[in-house]
Amino acid sequence: EMVVVPSLKARLVTAGACHAPTTFYYQYPPTLRLQPGPSSRTVRPHSDAEYGHQRGEINCWMPLTDRLLTRTTLWAESHEGAGDDHPFEVDVGEIALFHGTVCKHHVPANPSEWTRASLDFRVGIEGYFDPSWSMKG
Repeated sequence: EMVVVPSLKARLVTAGACHAPTTFYYQYPPTLRLQPGPSSRTVRPHSDAEYGHQRGEINCWMPLTDRLLTRTTLWAESHEGAGDDHPFEVDVGEIALFHGTVCKHHVPANPSEWTRASLDFRVGIEGYFDPSWSMKG
């Protein structure tokens, strides 16, 4: 909360997408993702809207292992429907922000002998996110 939200808010204010004060809703606890290697298993290209997430959420992704060690990382398109997947060149301890609700993203196979680990969570932004919403079914 003390790292991501101030940075995110500054970016949104600069873009004219929010005003002060703004309420942010964040996922707690974050999701721990593990991808043992070596393996041919992948995470298929998807957008989080397929799993019921709202457009008003921003994905925050933090690798816990060095991408040079595991030789894999998260890939995503630059904007909705672009189809221009690119690898996230994010170092351990850094956090990447992306609009995973609408931007397709995936993880290729981990060919290394190391386990790839990462944390991710989402931040909902007042005016774009409905905290009382739930997926039907």
